[in-house]
Amino acid sequence: MSELDIIFTPLVAFDDLGHRLGMGGGYYDRTLAPFQTNHKPLAIGLAFDQQKIDKVPIESWDMPLQKIVTPSKIWQW
Repeated sequence: MSELDIIFTPLVAFDDLGHRLGMGGGYYDRTLAPFQTNHKPLAIGLAFDQQKIDKVPIESWDMPLQKIVTPSKIWQW
C-alpha cells in the first residue's frame, strides 16, 4: 500500500466546526499535519451523537476533521 485514502480517528468530543477533542497527546494532530496540503487521506472521526459539545478547546496545532460520522448524521466541513 503506497497511499492512504481514509484515516478513521477516535475522539472524546467534537464541535460544530469539526474540531475533535482527543486524549491530549496530540498523536493524531501530528500524524495528520503533513497531509493538510493535499487533503489526502480523508480524516473521518467516528463518534456517538452524545459526544457533540458546544465548543472544543483548541490549540494552534489542532487539526480539524473533514468529516465526523455519528449514528444519526454525517457532519462535513
